[in-house]
Amino acid sequence: MSFKSLRESIFKWTKAQKTLALGMVLIVTMFLAAAFSDKGFMNVYDFAVELDYLKQSNAILMKENGRIQSEIDALKSDPYAVEMVARDKLNMVKPGEQVYQIVREGHPSEKIR
Repeated sequence: MSFKSLRESIFKWTKAQKTLALGMVLIVTMFLAAAFSDKGFMNVYDFAVELDYLKQSNAILMKENGRIQSEIDALKSDPYAVEMVARDKLNMVKPGEQVYQIVREGHPSEKIR
């Protein structure tokens, strides 16, 4: 179908058919604009997905903050907690204590250099 024959067939349409065709074109244009514009449905969906991810990350961080705050409170008030940190993380010993280190022999990857 050539452009000329298409144009001629459009001219033969009734007024109602032309109005309907124009309405359809406008509806499709509005739908595309609503779906893909800066404030469109796709953008809203992307923001919703990002919001869910950020809420999950926030919940994980809140839990971690609670754990760290509990550790801080224990270190401020419990001498035993301070002693455990000193022993485990700083490798400290009380005066007069002896530390024994067990070294496994066997597989070469387990040897300490």
